[in-house]
Amino acid sequence: MKGRMIPWLVGSMTIAMMAVVAVQVSWLESSAKLRKEVFDQSVEQSLQIVAGWLTAVHLDEGQAEDRSLLRTDELAPEERNIVRRLEALPMDSLLMLALLEQGIEAQPVFGAFNRYSQPVFLPEEAEPLRDVLLRQGYSVTLGTLQLRIHFPRLPRYLMGQMLGAFALSVGMMLLIAGMFSYTLVAIQRTKRLDRLQRDLVNNLTHELKTPIAGSQIAIDSLKKHEWDEKTKNLLLDDAQAGLTRLEQRVENILQNNRLISGKEMTKVLFEPEEVVTHVMQRHLVGPYQDRVIKLQNEIHEAFEIEGDADALALAWGNLLENALKYSPSSEPVSIVLSESEAGLSVVFDDGGSGIPTNQRENVLRKFERLKDSETSGTGLGLYLADQILKMHKGKLHIESNERGGSRIATWIPKSN
Repeated sequence: MKGRMIPWLVGSMTIAMMAVVAVQVSWLESSAKLRKEVFDQSVEQSLQIVAGWLTAVHLDEGQAEDRSLLRTDELAPEERNIVRRLEALPMDSLLMLALLEQGIEAQPVFGAFNRYSQPVFLPEEAEPLRDVLLRQGYSVTLGTLQLRIHFPRLPRYLMGQMLGAFALSVGMMLLIAGMFSYTLVAIQRTKRLDRLQRDLVNNLTHELKTPIAGSQIAIDSLKKHEWDEKTKNLLLDDAQAGLTRLEQRVENILQNNRLISGKEMTKVLFEPEEVVTHVMQRHLVGPYQDRVIKLQNEIHEAFEIEGDADALALAWGNLLENALKYSPSSEPVSIVLSESEAGLSVVFDDGGSGIPTNQRENVLRKFERLKDSETSGTGLGLYLADQILKMHKGKLHIESNERGGSRIATWIPKSN
């Protein structure tokens, strides 16, 4: 994917996502508005039913009026009849019955008011909501009176009715947002891998050509000229050093492929000091033949660990080469082997510029290298060392030493 296309793609995806979210929000608003309209119509139909029940009830004309049932003596006879019926009938049950017939389960409060907005029938629980009943309540005419009802928990009730649609909409938006985020991360990862791939090809080409060229020069020189024994040995050492470096680069790539394929290592018992000594000797040739490597062996008795000796030799070899590569030729590199009841420790100290704290985690990632580093490399050395140690249930830790360089400590648990 070309780099200039990525901003356009991200912009298009962002606009598309915002459009989908806007459509979802608009749909929710329209659905809520429609549900409210249906609710209003259902309430009005329920009130008409209740009004019909109240006006259909006939009291005996000769029945004496019970003044205790009336809220005021200033009502007209027909108003008194309505109030009497409101007092006499179970209005709570009648209202709920009418509402349930319309599919409404919300609990209302109600009251009756005259033409002057004064209550003529107002249950105790409705008294605190008197003003709300007058301003917002649904109403139906009962002669000259008005029966008003109000639903205190109407928003919650309507939201509950829309819970399924709301959950589906929110779920869809979260799914779209998750897919969008994943796509952005995938694009960024693709860009990063593309950059790392280009860097790897360039660095790997250099890393492979350099030892090949050095070995070729040494061999050509041996073929074309007669040299004394000392010079021949020096040229052979240079050729061998180049082939050793080439072998290690190839082994890094092969080991990386083994990790990717999940191939298990072959573990055997071996003495680690022999492996570390062999690794050190292999690096004291070619460009590093004049370097000083101090080996401090604090293992006093025969000590064995179980593991893949070749893989650990590669890991320790990578760490030693990094120490030699990133430190001045005048600075010695030290290796300290020590043992404990828990396991084996191999520590590499160099006198280089060190690894900044904010980059220590990054350099353990595949193909990652120190920023602003002028030294070539594939970015596999530290990564493979860390992975090989983890496969041995060990660990790798990077810190600064007293000389200002890097100290890389490795640890492997002792075999049972």
